[in-house]
Amino acid sequence: MMAQTLVQPTGSGRQGVRAVLEHESLPEAVRNALRRQILNNELPAGARLVEATIASDLGVSRATVREAMRGLSSEGLIEISPRRHSVVTRMSEEDADDVCFARYVLEAGIAKSLTREEKVGLDEALAAALDRMDEAAEQGDMQGVVEADVHFHGLIVNASGRRRAAELWSTVNGQIGALMRASIDRQHLALTAARARHEPVRDALRTGTSRQIEKAIYAHYVTDRDTVPAHVIAAAAANGGRA
Repeated sequence: MMAQTLVQPTGSGRQGVRAVLEHESLPEAVRNALRRQILNNELPAGARLVEATIASDLGVSRATVREAMRGLSSEGLIEISPRRHSVVTRMSEEDADDVCFARYVLEAGIAKSLTREEKVGLDEALAAALDRMDEAAEQGDMQGVVEADVHFHGLIVNASGRRRAAELWSTVNGQIGALMRASIDRQHLALTAARARHEPVRDALRTGTSRQIEKAIYAHYVTDRDTVPAHVIAAAAANGGRA
């Protein structure tokens, strides 16, 4: 398998990564640059990421790249080899189902506990998150859609002020990028459909009963996956999980 040539984030790799140092640590900048390329399929499933090559391309140390890769591994985006190269992966269907179910259980429980005042105060922020999602989708920016998705659901989780519940949520939230990339590849979803899949959750929070809120969140995380035609899933699997 050939090593994948790193797609430079902006300009030269050295300048592109270091340009964001005012806002991020160097390992985080490298991690974000690689994450964006993985999520946007510029680094597809199966691509090899060689530590020494990335360090040279980006003008950073191998230790910096190693730390960035550990973070990407924890997100489920790559598998790390002890021989100093990593492979871009796709979350398995079983793992994706588990993450979706865990998110449904936590988010539905939290959302149903929100007071009327909390839900009213939440609506405008949710609408803004959906606008951000639309903008990213129109630009074909998978990373931007993921960030908007994380923000949308994080608003719901954090509105309750339940700190321990939010901490539990964060344990499954780290893999949302891998989950969305796998789902789009497997189900042949369009990025531009992202907003439409979130609107029922916002609508239920705005005007629905507790039961309607739970049903909307269940449909968002569980039912939507269950209703994907089997032949579409099989075709994606036969193609190595790629669209």
